[in-house]
Amino acid sequence: MYRLMIVEDEQAIHRSLRKLVETSGLDIRIEGEAEDGAEALAMLEETAPDIVVTDIRMPEMDGLAFIKAARETHPRIRFIILTGYERFDYAREALRYGVSEFLLKPVDPDQFLQTLEKLLGELADGDVRVARQSEWLVRHRQRVKQLAERLWAVDAAGAADKIREDLADYRDSAGEDVRIGRWALDLLHAADAELAGRGLELSGEASGPGEPPERETECLEWVLKAARERIAEIKGSRNFGSRHTMSKAVRYIEENCTREDLSLKDVAEWLGMSVPYLSRSFKEEIGVTFVKYVIGVRMDMAARLLRETSIQTTEAAFRVGFSDYVHFSKTFKKHFGLTPSEFRKQLPR
Repeated sequence: MYRLMIVEDEQAIHRSLRKLVETSGLDIRIEGEAEDGAEALAMLEETAPDIVVTDIRMPEMDGLAFIKAARETHPRIRFIILTGYERFDYAREALRYGVSEFLLKPVDPDQFLQTLEKLLGELADGDVRVARQSEWLVRHRQRVKQLAERLWAVDAAGAADKIREDLADYRDSAGEDVRIGRWALDLLHAADAELAGRGLELSGEASGPGEPPERETECLEWVLKAARERIAEIKGSRNFGSRHTMSKAVRYIEENCTREDLSLKDVAEWLGMSVPYLSRSFKEEIGVTFVKYVIGVRMDMAARLLRETSIQTTEAAFRVGFSDYVHFSKTFKKHFGLTPSEFRKQLPR
């Protein structure tokens, strides 16, 4: 149900308009009534009308002054102006404020209802468009995250698919008031924010690709090129910082190796990278797999405990992340060629 406000100081016309609205059967109700612009302006916040029917000539504040003030805070309101004479200067002034509906007094009932029905149709179309744009924006935001994931995984084909998918959705649902250049910039900036959350700092060349073209084919190529530049940045940052990153991984393992449930996934999440990428990079930089490295750290720690303390071998197993002593003993022997007890016995007294 839409809301209508009547602003008219002539009571006969006021009552006539009210009756026409109430008996019209249209999806609208009268939410506010005023006798001049000042009174109507004070009522706007409370009544929140969708349509205002207002006279031009009124005491205190005339119709044009009222419309001008109302537009500043309520730009969505549609106005129907009533005037008792045709004056081009008034019409020209009203056009500046987006008013396109003028009715001459005495008001013709059929013309009034037709005008009202027309504006209701425009409001309904606008509501549908806004709803469609809102739904598109939700999908767009979800797809931004998916695009960032493809970029982070250096999946150029997957990133291109997501860009084309979002462009097709934009074309169908975003509406004419969202320029394609704005779509392109928003897609990239939002994806960059996601990548920044993963620790990627783009260089000047990749972060500032300039303004996108407004033709769809050219704009799509512009976005695809920007995506390729980001993938190149990601590859470069990983190659450049790989040794430093693996040093951080080693430090994390050494500080947390006593946790029995320590996993490659834990380290990857702490570093902010994918498990497959960490697994591959770790082997390339350190020379052994993640599992073998963790076992080595735990065994060296166990050997130090057996050599430098008098704790029981079962306690040593527990301290280095093993809850199963048999498994610990077998792993220790495979690593050192001796069981924990044999290792301790051959130590110098």
